[in-house]
Amino acid sequence: MAPPFALTWYDSEVARRELADVVEDPKDGLSYFEDILRLLERYGVTVVLR
Repeated sequence: MAPPFALTWYDSEVARRELADVVEDPKDGLSYFEDILRLLERYGVTVVLR
């Protein structure tokens, strides 16, 4: 698939909890989950969290 498109992420709260302590880059302080969201949005993907 090529952006732009919308991604519906079901059970996103489970992923958020499980990845909350994983920090890819301590400098920016984002969790891995937040980093994934930021990356997807940067490339034109609308993420709908459910």
